[in-house]
Amino acid sequence: MNITRLPGMITDIQLGKRSLDVIAQHQAEVLGAEEGEPLFFLTSAGAVVVHDFYNTIEKTFCQIAEEIDGGLPQGDAWYQRLLQRMTVAIPAYRPAVIDQTLAGRLGEYLRFRHLFRHIYGFELDWARIRPLLVDLPAVLAEFIRQIDDFVRYLQSIQHD
Repeated sequence: MNITRLPGMITDIQLGKRSLDVIAQHQAEVLGAEEGEPLFFLTSAGAVVVHDFYNTIEKTFCQIAEEIDGGLPQGDAWYQRLLQRMTVAIPAYRPAVIDQTLAGRLGEYLRFRHLFRHIYGFELDWARIRPLLVDLPAVLAEFIRQIDDFVRYLQSIQHD
C-alpha cells in the first residue's frame, strides 16, 4: 500500500458518497411517481437507479482493490469475487471493508446490474426492481456506515 495515495482514495470515497446521495434522490423520485407514470417509464427509471447504485459502490471496491489489495480479481465473475474480497481482512494491509450481511444484500444489486446489462429494456420486470428500490435506502445507510468506518481506518494509518 502506498500511503501517499491514501488522501486521494479518501477523497474519491467521499465523492462516491455524494454520487450515492444523488442516486438516493432518484430512488425517491421513482417511487414517488409510482402511481401516475406508465409502467415502462417506472421500470426503466428504476432499473437505471438500481444499476447506478451498485456501479457506484463497485467503483469504490475497485479502487480499494487496486490501491491496497494489489489489483482486481481476474477471470470470469471477477465482480463477484471482488464483492466477497471486500468482506475479508487482508492482514498487514486492511480490515474487511464490509461485513458478510451487507455483502449478501449488495449481491442482489450486483445480480440485477448484471441482468440489466444483458437484456433489453422491455424485458425488465417492475416486480423485481421495486423491492430493490424500496430496500435501497436501508442498504445505502449500512454501506455508508461501514465505508465511513473504513475511511476512519485509512485516516488513522495515514497519520501514524
